[in-house]
Amino acid sequence: MRKIALFGGSFDPVHTDHVNIAKSCFENLGFEEVWMIPTYLNPFKTKVNSSVAERLEMLDIVCKKFDFIKINKYEIEKQCRSYTFETIAAIKEEYPNYDFSFIMGSDQLDEFESWDHFDKLIKLINFKVFLRSSSYNKTIVKKYNLEVFSFSNNFLSSTKIRNLQDLVLQDNEINNYINNNLLYLEERVASKMSPKRFQHSLNVGELAKTLAEKNNLDVQKAWVAGTLHDVTKCWTKAEHRNYLQKWGPQLLTEPEPVWHSFTGSLHLEHDWLIKDQAILQAVFNHTVASPEMTPMDMVIFCADKVSKERNYPGVEQLREVVQKDLVAGFKSILKQQYLVAVKKHGIENIGTSLTKSYQHWVLDWGE
Repeated sequence: MRKIALFGGSFDPVHTDHVNIAKSCFENLGFEEVWMIPTYLNPFKTKVNSSVAERLEMLDIVCKKFDFIKINKYEIEKQCRSYTFETIAAIKEEYPNYDFSFIMGSDQLDEFESWDHFDKLIKLINFKVFLRSSSYNKTIVKKYNLEVFSFSNNFLSSTKIRNLQDLVLQDNEINNYINNNLLYLEERVASKMSPKRFQHSLNVGELAKTLAEKNNLDVQKAWVAGTLHDVTKCWTKAEHRNYLQKWGPQLLTEPEPVWHSFTGSLHLEHDWLIKDQAILQAVFNHTVASPEMTPMDMVIFCADKVSKERNYPGVEQLREVVQKDLVAGFKSILKQQYLVAVKKHGIENIGTSLTKSYQHWVLDWGE
C-alpha cells in the first residue's frame, strides 16, 4: 500500500518552508510521495493574490526539482471553495488502496476544531503536524493525540514573500517567476503609492511593451521595468536619503526630485532581488537619462514621459515621434525636459546627470 502525504494550502506563493516540510515527509517519515493540493479558495481566506495558472506554474517549478512532490488538482478543478473533509473524502474514494495522511502546520491548530465536518474529519485520516514556531496549541495536540514534527524551518510565510520579506530564503527560480510576471503588485507597489501614481505605473508598463515590440526588444523586460519604474516614487525624502547613503552615496549630489530613479533601481536589485541588468539600468535611467542609454533605457524613459494619461502641451506630437523613431523621440523629450528643468530650477540646480545626458544626446548628436 503506497504511503502518501496530502499537503493542502493556497501556495500563494509556494515557498521553501512548504518544500522543506514535503522533504521531511519523504526523507524522515517514509512517505513515498507528497501531493500538494492547491486550494481554489481557502475556506479561511477571502481571496487569492495570484491566478490559478500562476500558482500551478510555481508549484510545477517545485515538482520539477523534486520528483516525489506531485500536484493534485481536485480543488482547482472544482472551481469553487472546497473544505478539507470533502477533498480528503474524494481522494480516498478515488484511491482506496493508498495510505493517506494529511499535513498541517502548527499555526492551524487553534482553529482546527472549527474545520468543516470536524468530527468526521478527525476519524477519516491521520494528521501530521509540523511546527511552524516553538509556541503551539499543545491542548489540541494532546486531545486528539496528534503527531508533531520539526523540520528545517526558515519561518517563512507566503504573506512575508508577497511583502518582500526574507526573499533571500525563497527559491530563486520561484522568485524570478514572481518578478518576471509582476505578481503581488497590490502588496508590493499599489499599497505604497496613490491610485493615480499606480495607474501611471501600469500605463507606462503597457506602453513600454508596445514600444519594445515595435523596436524588436524584449517585451517582458520592458513591461517589468516600465511597471516598476516609479516603485520608490512615494518614499519620503528621508527614506531616499537613507537608502542612497547605504547603496549609492555618490548619487546624493543629484537633485532630490530625481532620487527615486536611483533608489528604485537599487530597491529592485537589493530587496526584490532582480538581477537583470537591462531592467535595473532602464529604471535607473528613466528620469534624467545618461550618455550610455540603450534602446531599452530609451523605451522606459519615453514611456514614462508620454504614457496615455499625460496631457501636457505637445505630448501628442511627442507620442507620434516616439512611435515612429525611438531615438528621435527620446532626444526630443530629453531636450524638452532639460529646457523645462533649467527654466524652473536654474542651470546650477539641475544636477550633473541631466546636463551630461543633454550634452551627449542633443548637443553632440545634434537634432
